[in-house]
Amino acid sequence: MPFEDRPEAARVWLREHFTPELCRRYQYSMAQRGLEAASIRVRLAVLASFGKWSARRGKLSGRCRKLRDKAVVALLGYGGLRRSEVVALDIGDYDPECGLRRVKGKGEYEAAVALPEVARKILDEYLERERPAARFDEPLFLVRYKKWPGQWQVRRMDGHRVWKLIKDMGRRSGVPELHPHAFRHACGVELLMRSGGNLRVVQEHLRHQDIGTTVTYTRLAQHDMQKAVAVFDVGQHGKNGTQPVPRGTDTHRG
Repeated sequence: MPFEDRPEAARVWLREHFTPELCRRYQYSMAQRGLEAASIRVRLAVLASFGKWSARRGKLSGRCRKLRDKAVVALLGYGGLRRSEVVALDIGDYDPECGLRRVKGKGEYEAAVALPEVARKILDEYLERERPAARFDEPLFLVRYKKWPGQWQVRRMDGHRVWKLIKDMGRRSGVPELHPHAFRHACGVELLMRSGGNLRVVQEHLRHQDIGTTVTYTRLAQHDMQKAVAVFDVGQHGKNGTQPVPRGTDTHRG
């Protein structure tokens, strides 16, 4: 039975396969079928609205194959941690009530990092299901691999493994350029927007010693900058047809 006759099945399938690559293929398919540009824009707008609705309600299927990998991504994205900081964590560094008791940063610098509830739930599930008997001094993230002649070994995850994990996730999600540090940058930008532009909050969360570093992490994206400068169009198209006047200009002089 086709999906057109089963709208709920279509929604479930779309949530499970919703990626940028899927959207691009859909756009190319409509163009090849000769649809009008206006019709294509309307359908893509509907698809974008569906994606935003699904993301807000947590209905999009995750691209992480393991709970461990999902927990790593949560620390990168919500905690703004560097990959070296993620792999240095021990079980005892995590506090289910607030986040991370201790993060070992650059130059032996250590700091606590608060985590939102959504990240703590991911970590709680990972520890409960995959590391229920782990000691406080054990690494938070482990890797298991086979060593010649066929013996299995377990060791602390290293930064290179995090890199491979994220690159693999990016390829499966249609974002091959994705890398671990992109999550740290995205965390800073999102926190800046949600905190009303509070650079100090972003600086503390990302543990930057120099506020100048924070500024470089939180530059406006081109789309956001375009929206910001659009305020200059108000005078051009407003009721009174006035234009913005530079500060200090004397409007009474001829």
